[in-house]
Amino acid sequence: MAEHVLVWLLVERDSSVLLMRRKTIETPFAGQWVLPGDEMAEDESAVETLVRVGRDELGAGVSGDTFVETLEVLEGGNSYNINVFRVSLEGHPRYRESGPYEEAAWAPLSDLSTARLSMPSQLLDALVAANEGNKS
Repeated sequence: MAEHVLVWLLVERDSSVLLMRRKTIETPFAGQWVLPGDEMAEDESAVETLVRVGRDELGAGVSGDTFVETLEVLEGGNSYNINVFRVSLEGHPRYRESGPYEEAAWAPLSDLSTARLSMPSQLLDALVAANEGNKS
C-alpha cells in the first residue's frame, strides 16, 4: 500500500493539458512537470481535495470529478498512489508564487511524447494514452 495518496487535476483546453512545474525545493517531484494537485488529507475526500487545490493553488473553481486512473509512483524512496480526475476550471487558472509551483503551461497533448519534459514516466504514459484515446 502506498505511503501517500495524492489527487491530481487533469484540466484540458483546446487539445492541451495544464501542467505545473514544481519548485526544485518542493518534494515530491521537485523540479518536474506534473498535473496540479496535492496530498489528500486524512479528513477530506478526493472531491474536497480537488476543490481545495482549485481554490488555493489555481485560484479557480472546479467542476466535474471524472476519475481517470490511479498512478502508482515511487519517488525519493516514497510510494504514491496518485488519483487523477478530469475536471473543468471556472475562471482563469493562476498559481501562487508562494505555493509549490514555479511555472505553469498549457502543453499540447499531441506533443507530449516528444516534448522532453521532466515528469514522472507514469504520468507521461497516461497522458499519451489519453491523447491516443481522443483520436479514435
